[in-house]
Formats: sequence, structure tokens, C-alpha cells
Amino acid sequence: MRKILGALFLTAAFALPASAGVWEAQCAGCHNGSLAPSKAQLKAKYKSAKEFVEAGKKSNNPMMAAFKSNVKALQDAAKELYK
Repeated sequence: MRKILGALFLTAAFALPASAGVWEAQCAGCHNGSLAPSKAQLKAKYKSAKEFVEAGKKSNNPMMAAFKSNVKALQDAAKELYK
């Protein structure tokens, strides 16, 4: 019985979807230090999550066009950076 319960537990544990945060899923690909400022560079430039979100909304970079209007994604990324 223990083996069956153990096998069910392991199956359930591996079946849970892995979830990456907004930063890893949507930002890190470009914000790697060569295409766009890295996480460390952004944190040094913008001292708070609020500054970070405002800068993202005001960005003139065409690669940020899709994210400028997605304030929720910017806020979620800021939470991950400034936790």
C-alpha cells in the first residue's frame, strides 16, 4: 500500500505544471545585458518598483510597445525584481 501511495504522490508532484514568473517568461530573454539592460542594471537605475513600472510605461523602445499598455505584467515583473 505504501508503494502505491508513494507512486501516486510522485506522479502528482511531477504532474504539477511548472510556472515561471513574468520576468523569466517575458522579460529575461531581452533584458540580458546585451539586447536590453539586465536585471541588475534596471535595479540600479530604478530604485523602486513604482519607478520601474513608470519607466516601462513611458519607454520609447519599439520592443517595449507590447508591454507599455500591459501594466499588470509590468507590475508583476516589478514585484519579482524588487522583492
